[in-house]
Amino acid sequence: MAASRQSKAFHRREQQTREERVRRLTLLGVGGVLALVAIIVVAGLIWGVWLPPRQHVLTVGDRTFTAGQLADHSVFLFRSGSTGVASDPQIAIDELVQREIILQAGTVEVGEVTDADIRAEISERLGMADTATDEQYATSLGDYLLATGVSREELEAGVEILVIEERLREKFKAEVPEAGDQLDVLRVATNDRARADALRQAALEGEDLRDAAVAAGIYTDRTQAEMGWFAPETLPERVRDAITALAVGGATEVLDDANQVGFEVYAITSRTATEPYQEVVRDQLAGLRFDEFIEAKRAELGVTEDLSDSERTWILDQVRRATRN
Repeated sequence: MAASRQSKAFHRREQQTREERVRRLTLLGVGGVLALVAIIVVAGLIWGVWLPPRQHVLTVGDRTFTAGQLADHSVFLFRSGSTGVASDPQIAIDELVQREIILQAGTVEVGEVTDADIRAEISERLGMADTATDEQYATSLGDYLLATGVSREELEAGVEILVIEERLREKFKAEVPEAGDQLDVLRVATNDRARADALRQAALEGEDLRDAAVAAGIYTDRTQAEMGWFAPETLPERVRDAITALAVGGATEVLDDANQVGFEVYAITSRTATEPYQEVVRDQLAGLRFDEFIEAKRAELGVTEDLSDSERTWILDQVRRATRN
């Protein structure tokens, strides 16, 4: 009898031991699953939240930029009117590259921009008088920032770049020679090839291109003819050779327009190499020199772009989130 009781007690202990093992294994299994879930969640946070804004996407000279900084700049550009950045981060990259080249290389050419310079530029752009008080300035600036959603830091950084760029353009304009080759160019466009041919023929026969365009029904008014004064090197490359080869009074062959959906005819009404440059030509030549400066400094400073598809998607998502309202 005693042996039977001992046997039953033994079996109960065995049963309890097995049940305890099962409970421990179950707890271990649940704990493992929870640990795996935690790892997945943390990994998701790292790859989806923590890492993307910290990934390198651009280096210009001695400055590097992360995806987060590029996203912030894209939002700034969007709020400043460049809505194309909502679908193409490359717009923000190109603009950021030029800004950095101007800042890093331009300052060497034209000097530092002071806080007073920035305030003067902002005041002018906001239409404030030079005599505006600090309080009036702060009020107008605050209203502008509130209306645009741009931060003061972003605005002042952008204005600094603008001041340097304006100084560079003024510097290059001052270096333009007093006189040089310049042409007064006319352009007439139509989507009708037969009219374009007739227009060219009339010009070759001595008729003014503007009058010929009106007579052909292309324009209703001779003032609708386009273009103006150019230096040969500032003409669009696509049509430069055709135009500069003309004598005064001549007309180009019929050319495809820039979008290849229509036709163009060009003529020169005046050309001189000894008269002082027209003001618009001086501006064009200064702009050409500015573009050459940017390209030269880009090569000198070095630019490295490193934007992956996943980073591009992340940046576009940040822009959409920030500009949704």
